Amino acid sequence: MEEVFERFKENLERYKKMGLNPLSLATGCAVKVDLIDTVYPALEKIKEKLIENNIEVLPREDADIFVSKELIETKRVIGEGSFDADRAISLIQVNQETAGNPEKFANFLLRAYTSIKTNRKLTIGKGHSIVTTVPKAEVAVIDLVKLEGKDTNSYTLANNDTIQIVDPLDDPGSQMQVDVAISNSLNDLFTKGAFQNLRMTPLYDSPDIDLKERLRKNFYNFSKKYNIEINDDVQPNTGTLMIGATVFGESDHELPIYYNKVEEGDVIIVSREIGELTPINVYMWVLAAPEILDVMESKGISFERLEKAKKKALDLMRVPNLGTAKVIYSYLPEFKKVFDRENHITMTTDVTGPGIFVIKEFAEKAGVDVKLEEIPVIDKDIAEFATESFIIPNSTAGTNGGIVIFSSKKIADDIVEDLHKAGMNPKIIGKVLRKGSGTVYVNSEIEKFIHRKNILKYFKII
Repeated sequence: MEEVFERFKENLERYKKMGLNPLSLATGCAVKVDLIDTVYPALEKIKEKLIENNIEVLPREDADIFVSKELIETKRVIGEGSFDADRAISLIQVNQETAGNPEKFANFLLRAYTSIKTNRKLTIGKGHSIVTTVPKAEVAVIDLVKLEGKDTNSYTLANNDTIQIVDPLDDPGSQMQVDVAISNSLNDLFTKGAFQNLRMTPLYDSPDIDLKERLRKNFYNFSKKYNIEINDDVQPNTGTLMIGATVFGESDHELPIYYNKVEEGDVIIVSREIGELTPINVYMWVLAAPEILDVMESKGISFERLEKAKKKALDLMRVPNLGTAKVIYSYLPEFKKVFDRENHITMTTDVTGPGIFVIKEFAEKAGVDVKLEEIPVIDKDIAEFATESFIIPNSTAGTNGGIVIFSSKKIADDIVEDLHKAGMNPKIIGKVLRKGSGTVYVNSEIEKFIHRKNILKYFKII
């Protein structure tokens, strides 16, 4: 154990030199810009100015979705550029001051989006934003998409997810870090059952040229292993650690976005346990502040148990959820065929950054009230300890997380069985009560997993 502590101290200093503070992950101050407090208010502030510039930002969806064309051409722009694009996928990295101020964040977004010169209406189909501790490392990476020719009989989905660190004990250039980053981005395609013709444009940066090259090679390793076409376009040069990808995929089936078809009696399934970030963060804090170990063990949680939970989380995060995508695909109508709500999946999403809050978001989209009967985290005792010790504000949050599926009761058991066959550990965790305004009823157990008031206030605790 002494060796583990020493390795952690060494890596902690190494990551700090890269503009990252791994310990801030546990307090929610790093990685993603807060959607509720910053991103949504910022987008509302600039909505009219974007419209004036013929730019539209779509409402939050797991991925950008459009009908495939005969020719789809992409180009990455960093800073500013010219390309007759129809759609765009953006990655925004801002410093902590900008990330905590909706006005400053709004101004940054406005500059980034209006810097693109196109003769067409530009639709920002998906945006992702992360935080750096380096004040001068702000950057906008925008992947542009030009659509030409006739429609084809499929949908194209596009997404970007970019992370900075997964496991502070691991080398920043390890294959695992890249595997998690790409899998996380692919997950938003897989939630919709889209796994055909997969391709990716890697996104990577580092203050170390050698490390940057190692990251690049890891993307090619992943590409070869999972047969994903790779397009290595221009990369940012901020001198900070960034690992991610803009990914594209297709589906010749309809997609599970039948929000108005969700009805009373439907069930909510999750493909596997959620909250992957919790055991990693607890493990990190035990190493950073050894006195926490004594407190944790007094709760009956051994260090060995924590190590096991952390390993399970990392194993889940680094493997793409391709099997789940294929199950979802099999319960959807063919392209432009009629939807049958009794035999087809109605809607899906993944449980990542906002954690279980995604249920609230999608209940509102569907206009239904739901009841959550269970929150299946990886280890409940560790999750409770993390929350009560203020180690992580939302212990249901994850990366490349489990996928939530809404379906009729008729096919729920079949979906669960198929997910088991695909190697998942699915559970039915709730049900739709009625048409409504998106109220999510949940028992007080949720307070053991989340202490962020700006999330808890959206749930009806019973």
